[in-house]
Amino acid sequence: MKRLARGVLLGCALLAMSGCSGASKSQPKTGARGGFGATRVELDAAEWLAGDSKKATTAGADASQVIAVQAGMPGDRVEGMVRVPERSCVALIARGTEGVEDIDLFVYADDGTSYGSDEAPDKRPTLMVCPGQAQRLYVVARIAQGNGVVAIGAQRVDAREADRVAEAIGARNREGARDAESWPGLEESITRHREQIGGAWEDLRRVALPVDARVASHVGGDIEADQCLDALVIPADEVSHLDVLAKDLEGRIVGRANAAGRERSLIVCSPTRGRVSFEVRPHAGRGLAVVVLSKSKKGTEQDINAHSLRFDLLPPLDMAEARRQNAERLDAAGYAKARSVAKGTLSVGRRQSFDLDLRKGCYRLDVWSQHPMHGVEAWLWSAEGSLIANERSGTNATLFACTRGAKTRLDAEALVRPGNYEVELREERETPEVLNELPLAASRLLARMFARGVIKTAHQVGAPQKFQLASTKLARLDVLIPVGRCVDITLALDAGANGAEIRLIDKANGHEVALARGPQATSTRACALDRPDTLNVTVELRVGSGAAVGLVATRMLAPRR
Repeated sequence: MKRLARGVLLGCALLAMSGCSGASKSQPKTGARGGFGATRVELDAAEWLAGDSKKATTAGADASQVIAVQAGMPGDRVEGMVRVPERSCVALIARGTEGVEDIDLFVYADDGTSYGSDEAPDKRPTLMVCPGQAQRLYVVARIAQGNGVVAIGAQRVDAREADRVAEAIGARNREGARDAESWPGLEESITRHREQIGGAWEDLRRVALPVDARVASHVGGDIEADQCLDALVIPADEVSHLDVLAKDLEGRIVGRANAAGRERSLIVCSPTRGRVSFEVRPHAGRGLAVVVLSKSKKGTEQDINAHSLRFDLLPPLDMAEARRQNAERLDAAGYAKARSVAKGTLSVGRRQSFDLDLRKGCYRLDVWSQHPMHGVEAWLWSAEGSLIANERSGTNATLFACTRGAKTRLDAEALVRPGNYEVELREERETPEVLNELPLAASRLLARMFARGVIKTAHQVGAPQKFQLASTKLARLDVLIPVGRCVDITLALDAGANGAEIRLIDKANGHEVALARGPQATSTRACALDRPDTLNVTVELRVGSGAAVGLVATRMLAPRR
């Protein structure tokens, strides 16, 4: 009888700890914010969760809610859901019975974004997740080794208390939190990195991220259409040999960061609005790494000089549909119907070539790739072996070829994944003769002006001027900008030099109006929108190294205020 009484009392005690049912059930704190909800599980899991849940509560977390409990064997998954309100975090704890030897824990948002994982080889995975906004999270515990019952508990935590609670329960993805702005030498590292990759960038986020060789840490970022996202990762002394991956929303690897000493970096670009998750894991050690996310300034993507670091986040577009949409745009601009000049299959690391006879004048060549092909690069060569045009892209490469009439060869290669391709040829009309004299500079000039939306056909390039450029001498021209107008100026280099530079100086006061740099081409713009009189600028042109002929095109614009 006494044994039965003790059993009843023990059962009531466990029932009260679990807060699952009964009159003595403890109610979770909702706080002033409210909105914290989780799937209810009417099963006593206190035996496995109570110890660490109590530590979290003592440190400032709300009472634990069991969001999933299930028996399983290796490979089985236990899944639950939790709603995290604004300015809140959630402590997630997965624990199992004695027979469960290894549990992995994963957290995802509605759109598939990973908010963290604990894949350490033990049975005590623990995460502290701070979404930054109200968010519904899906939590998955996977039994990696052993058999038994696994439970997942969730506890709401005020964002201000997250680090203290994380330390109390040993959440591996929050150990040693620190302000990224206090990172030693951070500004110098960012400046050096941006000088190396080129382009123009704006800060998005700077995060001091806890990293562990046993656990993958994640940082997400949004990419605007036709823009790029740069990730620079700098580890603390306690960790080494970082692996940094970029993944899309379906978990596919988009690219892997290159190593530059201890630092890691990669650039992800997208033709449409998208989201990417950066996964960071060191080979050895446990500590912090600062992650700096930057977005490219609109229209400067052509200046990025980091092909080995640049990857493309691609939607699964149908080639026929993409070609149809492109044809509609070009038809409206006045182009003649395209002629298909080549098709086939491209492989990674192996180029295909075919010959093209081009009459005098300029042409547009579109090299289309079919999903799942990822990345394409194309080169157009003269019969003598001189480069006429070159372009690489994640979806389709567009080349502009201007000649006095020549036999040419087009080479094409898949960059990441193989697939089918087709090449369309369109003839440009009434283009200036100077473009035929300098094919490589002409190709770069037209490509840049098209990419910036300054022109819709090559005929609109106007009357480009030739300049002999060197690193040791400035070439100059004067430009007068009427009130209410802007002038867009583009410089493109022929073979023999690198580092195109344009500097605009106000002739009235000698002040610098604009400065632009790019590998083989660059652009800038000056406006007289809010002035009482015209703006008279001196355009200074130079190259960073070598010597070459440059083509300069100016185009008057009347932007809407």
